[in-house]
Amino acid sequence: MAVQTLIITGSSRGLGAAAAQVAARLGMNVVLNARSAGELEAVAQSIRAGGGTAVTVPGDISRLEDCRSVVREAIDHFGRLDALINNAGIIEPIAPIADADPAVWEQNLAINVLGPMMLTQSALPHLRQSQGRVINVSSGAAVNPMPGWSAYCVAKSALNHFNNVLAVEETSVTAIAFRPGVVDTEMQSVIRQEGAAGGMPESAHARFVAYHEQGELLPPEVPGMALAILALYAPPEWSGEFIAWDEERVQALVMQFGAADAGSVT
Repeated sequence: MAVQTLIITGSSRGLGAAAAQVAARLGMNVVLNARSAGELEAVAQSIRAGGGTAVTVPGDISRLEDCRSVVREAIDHFGRLDALINNAGIIEPIAPIADADPAVWEQNLAINVLGPMMLTQSALPHLRQSQGRVINVSSGAAVNPMPGWSAYCVAKSALNHFNNVLAVEETSVTAIAFRPGVVDTEMQSVIRQEGAAGGMPESAHARFVAYHEQGELLPPEVPGMALAILALYAPPEWSGEFIAWDEERVQALVMQFGAADAGSVT
């Protein structure tokens, strides 16, 4: 069986880096994308040190040419593409609708919605050939509105419906919207620092602060394992669904296919 190739955006840290590490240990060729070239290369070096294969393609997914470049590099290096994880995203602006800067809203939508669309579009000719998978990293905010998170909530809701349309248009490709839970990432730091002033209810902001203080945030490696397993093994009959990392059926896949990497997850 040919070695599968994965593109993963936002893979210089957090959930993206964790999923990339797992995917590489499970035998995939990994193509890493993020805006920060230095951090991206550090993740690639860690993967290579562990015996995995990784290339880096720094770039901004809100730019069409950067999206096309990621796909070109994947094909040039590995000759095929089997999976795409649209993980890059931002929460800013944290602000009430009444006060939000439309230009910052526009940037949020460009990264959280238009970027995944453009990268998926660029990847589709190759994903059709491999009958591959697109995993769109979404959020509970897609279905649960949070005051102050207007742009993020709208963007993730749009991403979910993008996933639905992709599933019905591209029946040879498996498209899944992924709910990773509350993960210990840089986004959580932004919420703690800016949420109170940005229109979040005091009780909600306090809850997110408590998640951090009480050690209740998920380590990225935990949902990252589920994310990588879905990129490799998500069954076609799940296409079009919004799926949480800890659903029983997802964890059954993790138990079935992630045993070789189980020792790396804490």
